[in-house]
Amino acid sequence: MRHVVLGSLLVLTACGDNVAPAGDAGPAVCTPTPPAAPTEGPYADPRAIPLPAACMEGGLEALPGRWFVRDPARLFTFSYPKFEGSCDAGFRRVLWQAEDTDVTDDNHAFQSWADGTRYYARDYYRFSFGEQDYEIVNVLALCALPDGTLAGVQLAFDTDRGERIAPLIGTRFAPKDTGGQGLTLVGELGVTSDGAPVAGYQVAVDGTHAFVAGPGGLDVFDVSAPAAPVHQARVPGEFNDIKLARSGGDLIGYAAPIGDEGITIVDVSMPSAATAIAQLDDYAHSVFVTASPPRLYLADYTDGVPVFDVTAPRSPVRIGTVPTGGDPDVGIHDIHVDGTTVYANKTTDGVVAVDVSAGFGASAVRLGGLPTSYSHASWAGTAGGRAIVIHGDEGLAPEGGAFLRVLDAERTSPTFMQEIGRYATRADVGIHNMILIGDRAYISYYQDGIRIVDLADPTQPREIAHFNTWDETTAPGEGFEGAVGLTVVGDLIYVADFTRGLLVLRDDTN
Repeated sequence: MRHVVLGSLLVLTACGDNVAPAGDAGPAVCTPTPPAAPTEGPYADPRAIPLPAACMEGGLEALPGRWFVRDPARLFTFSYPKFEGSCDAGFRRVLWQAEDTDVTDDNHAFQSWADGTRYYARDYYRFSFGEQDYEIVNVLALCALPDGTLAGVQLAFDTDRGERIAPLIGTRFAPKDTGGQGLTLVGELGVTSDGAPVAGYQVAVDGTHAFVAGPGGLDVFDVSAPAAPVHQARVPGEFNDIKLARSGGDLIGYAAPIGDEGITIVDVSMPSAATAIAQLDDYAHSVFVTASPPRLYLADYTDGVPVFDVTAPRSPVRIGTVPTGGDPDVGIHDIHVDGTTVYANKTTDGVVAVDVSAGFGASAVRLGGLPTSYSHASWAGTAGGRAIVIHGDEGLAPEGGAFLRVLDAERTSPTFMQEIGRYATRADVGIHNMILIGDRAYISYYQDGIRIVDLADPTQPREIAHFNTWDETTAPGEGFEGAVGLTVVGDLIYVADFTRGLLVLRDDTN
């Protein structure tokens, strides 16, 4: 899950690339003294890792900096690592504002190694369960090639599944842009009231409060003064998504888990005292709530969408399932509901539109769909005077980074559920979530931040504003960082960011 390429202006020299005149020792080769290598377990010998024969001797002198490393044949094997070091001091990957310090304990060992030609890092876990001994190993190895790129390999082994190997390539990586154009940062807060970091995956807003779901819990912020958010509460847990339902004096949140447990029902009627009050047995990766009628829809990685009546939001009642057809073994990642049409993002089966005007189950009618590489999220509405769906894959699509597709949603159209327009920033970065309001698509675009795209002509999407939230200097470099979730309220955009927590942006283009 690493990718690296050297910029075209870099000149890599190595002992074997230039023949020195007689009597001239030639250019010095980058040969730092490597640290001790691992002594036990799979892939313990850094020099035995299968890298290309074309690796440049001493080529790691060009390694420091940020890279984009990926397996071009796989959707989800990619990352954005940053390296530091020199030929004298050696080389290390920078992780979360710290170096990848070697660590060893009874069950876990992390070691990195570099000799000037090869960079190698290995995570090794060993434990016993009953009478069985288990090993889990992950290895990243990289080297520089004469054409200014990095080549590499990712190796994985565990006792249950055996060995897996992925070849890697890479390019230099930097922010597409910094700061914003047409968007202004109003305020942000990335820690709780007791100083714990907030990693944002999704955000919902009700009145003067923002609710941010993430791996640290559900965090509640008072945003009555958007320039100075105040953290008020944290509901423990690991959450991927959050949606709200209001009924009478109750404001209830449905927090989808990161793991495989059920959905947590949270009473946020008094935000500063937010409390988990119950748990649905049903799992969901993502959820969607409609106000009229009050319904809760689940994307649970099955091939159907469970539906609950949330007229009494504290006590959801299951009332049916929306079947999607197609491959029954392919599950649904996310959903969007527009009136009586359910749009299901069915991962490798693409996006599917289902009419539920006659009811759920056998009464539901599949209208059509579009195959995509990994259908992740969508949003339906009207732009430019016509019904459309904006859609995004996840990972890295074969055409490059996952991008925004504009689909025709006019049921009587000969191009119904077909692509009529497309927008992308660049091939190295993919999008996460999107919202359609009027003629505008608001996109959380991971390392490319927030992008606003004008869809007055849906066949010709046009970017009109951006704000890049991703911090190149501190990002750990995992595949999914930067702007992850968003909610739009008036001219304010509330952003859930992987490393910065909650950000509030103002749209200056209205």
